[in-house]
Order: sequence, then structure tokens, then C-alpha cells
Amino acid sequence: MTHLVKLLTCAALAAALASPANAQSSPAQDVYTNNVRYNKGQSIQPVFEGWSKNPDGSFDMWFGYLNRNFEERLNILVGPDNGFNGEDMGQPEFFETRRQMFAFKVNVPATFPKDKDLVWTLKANGVTLRAFGSLWPVWEIDANTISANRGSRTAIDFDEPPNEAPKVVDPPALQRAEVGKALALTLSVADDGNPKPRADRGARVAGIKNPGDKPEELPLNQSLRVSWLQWRGPGVATFDPRVVRVVAGKAATSVTFDKPGRYVLRAYAEDASIHTAQDVTITVASASAPPNR
Repeated sequence: MTHLVKLLTCAALAAALASPANAQSSPAQDVYTNNVRYNKGQSIQPVFEGWSKNPDGSFDMWFGYLNRNFEERLNILVGPDNGFNGEDMGQPEFFETRRQMFAFKVNVPATFPKDKDLVWTLKANGVTLRAFGSLWPVWEIDANTISANRGSRTAIDFDEPPNEAPKVVDPPALQRAEVGKALALTLSVADDGNPKPRADRGARVAGIKNPGDKPEELPLNQSLRVSWLQWRGPGVATFDPRVVRVVAGKAATSVTFDKPGRYVLRAYAEDASIHTAQDVTITVASASAPPNR
């Protein structure tokens, strides 16, 4: 058999094996995918987000977390199951569902060893996980990094003025509430107005919009706003609404508690790029007994 005949024979055999009849007789290979959503019972992964340097030479080490549960919110007290070597570094005790990025920062001095790790240990639903924070150069971040990951703006224009984080003015003092009764909360926020909303140049060129048209209200995630989270507390705090647009320098919401005790709520004053955190402490009393008739 010549070399050419051998090649033709091999080609014919390959075509036969690839024919529909042979393909139907061969079992298809299963591809594993995990699309299961777990409502409860899963772990929480603490996350080191990176570090930033302060003007005084100290460093802020940023942390967040991923609650793998879609519904279960866990309360894990500071201690062996939630701590930096068991210590309180301002980390949350109440864990909302899913990913919370750049949730808090731990300030360390300028003399913090570059080869030392700051370790956050978290045990949830029987699983212990850790986040290892370090001052390795590869972990350095800035406001633009936070904006790209947490904000709605992933880049800035070359001619944009610097953006300062919003400021909380006259934060509320210690508040008091009662189980089951809504407590009104108002936060005063000042901002420099940056970043400016981007002009819809394409629509104007196309003649859909004119320069004199009244600007439309920006989407909430591109507006100056306040986002609320429960940070600590024995029960569950429910916000209505949780994310509030700042109007005339004010952002108003209400919160209801299901158990008595001391709660810490964290508010994030956010523009379209960066945020400032503000804690509000609330003492919640048991529900008042109905009057005797």
C-alpha cells in the first residue's frame, strides 16, 4: 500500500468515526457545574482588600468579607471565632449576605513590620477561615482602586478635578429605640460635588438630547447617597429603605429592631466613587407592655 493510499484510508476512517451515527452511539461527557444557591449553612470568607498609606506615615489595612449564604445573616461575637488574634479591631459582628467590599479598615503604625501578617480569623457554621493582611507592595491600593471595585465609576476623565470623600456632618448621638417600633434616622452629608455626572455626548450628537434639556435624575448608585448596614447587635435591624438618596444635604430612613440590646449601625456616605463610614449606636429596649384595661 502506497503512502498516499494510507493517508486516504486514515482520513476515511476518521470521517466514519466522526459521523452522526457514531456520535450518537458515544456517550456525551458530563461537564460539572455548580449552580446551587445556598440559603444557609455555609461559611463566611474574610477578605483582605489591600492597604493604603496615610499622610502621617501610618497604614490603613482594608478588609471585607463574602457571606456564602444567600439568606442567612450571622451574628458572630468578637473573640476566638471573630478576631485578630481574638482582639477587637472594629470588625463587624453581624454579617450581611454575600460580598461586602472594603467594609472596614484597621490602622497600623508606620513601624508595622513589612514581613508581618495581620490575620482576621472568622468561624461561621463550623468552618474557620482566615484573611492574611500584609504590607507587601503588590497589595497597595488608593481611592481609585476602591472606586473601581465598590463605586459606580471605574475610571476618571483626564480633566476631572480631584474627588474628596463625602463628609458626615454632626453625626447622631446615642439613640434609643423600642423593639418593633420604627426609629427615624437622618444623616447630614456634605460633598464637593465631584465626580461630575458624565455628559451623554453620543445622545446629543445624535440629536436625541440638546444641551438645554433638563438633566434626568441620576441612578441611585451614581448619586450622593447613604447606605446602611447592621454592624453589631444581638438581633436583626431592618432598614426602610437601606440605601437613601441625599436630598438637600439630608438622607432619611427608618430602622426597626426585633430584639432588645445595644446595636451599632454603620452608614456609608457615598458618591459615585468613594465613601466615608459613620457608626451610630442605638440602645433598644423591650417592647412596652400594653396598658391594663
